Amino acid sequence: MSPATFYIAACSEKPDGGIYRYEMRESAAPVQTGFTRVPNANWITFSPDRRFVYTTCMVDGAGGVASFLLEKDGSLTPINTCAAGGKATCYVITDPGGNFLYAANYLTGTFAEFRLDDGRIVERTQLISHAGNPLGPNSKRQEGAHPHFTGLTPDGKFLCVIDLGIDAIKVYPLDPEKGLDAAGVITSAITPAGSGPRHLIFDRSGKIAYLLNELGSTVISMRYSDGHFTPIRMVSTLPELNNNETKAAAVRLSADEKYLFASNRGFDSIAVFRLDGRGGMEIADLVLSGGSSPRDINFLPGGKMFAATNEFSDNVVFFDWRGNRLIPNGIILKLPRPLNIAW
Repeated sequence: MSPATFYIAACSEKPDGGIYRYEMRESAAPVQTGFTRVPNANWITFSPDRRFVYTTCMVDGAGGVASFLLEKDGSLTPINTCAAGGKATCYVITDPGGNFLYAANYLTGTFAEFRLDDGRIVERTQLISHAGNPLGPNSKRQEGAHPHFTGLTPDGKFLCVIDLGIDAIKVYPLDPEKGLDAAGVITSAITPAGSGPRHLIFDRSGKIAYLLNELGSTVISMRYSDGHFTPIRMVSTLPELNNNETKAAAVRLSADEKYLFASNRGFDSIAVFRLDGRGGMEIADLVLSGGSSPRDINFLPGGKMFAATNEFSDNVVFFDWRGNRLIPNGIILKLPRPLNIAW
């Protein structure tokens, strides 16, 4: 079996902050094979044709995005960067054709569109602000709009922007040539108020989505159709008697879509839910993440190993996936503030 490559974004302004590249074989410890310096990298995405890599970064003391050529050996060759027009840029995704890039600016309540040309970020074409009236009831975290996610619907027709500050999913029509249609936005309000939605993931059918709520520490399964979301069921990511100050962070699906995973920061753990494929969810397991504040969780190439990036303990802890359980396997990597795993 030839080695598989994956990447971890380590969000530091110091020289050791950037994108770490690893190779792994089945049931073996990953080996670092490269490093690309990127100040404040926190999310990584790939172009649809897998020729380019994009990440968030710091540009002139504020948020930005960066582009790279993905070489055959998995190394990254820098192309260029562009200011995102806001602060705490925290998520990037391209449109289905690889013509546009979208990034959320968490602290400034905006998200940006950039035009791409053969991997290069040519210019920022739109900067869209969110507003809410009323804002969410959590006065510390919902005093304004806070977009935290930009993702595509499975049919590629819409961009979903998840806004923690206004408890909403904003869905924008996409044109492959013109980009995003801001005037055509469809808004799905998230209840109960104060949920603080953060990340969204669709199943392969494109008809069921799972929304992770950071402030409420819940997952909501939702029916999706043509830009609209309808809630089915809500479950907690925490044990019933939890008294820790905590917040949810990341959501992932197993390859067979029989299980969903959600990370908790504070009560540092990974909740595992059994799915019925129709929006039904039930808790199957709750596993400690092995560190402090698991910002991201993800399977590794091959689907038999799973990892949690523990942001405040500077480590990445690995688990074996036994088909229905996560088992710590003893592999731990040390990185400066690891935030995201991508491959």
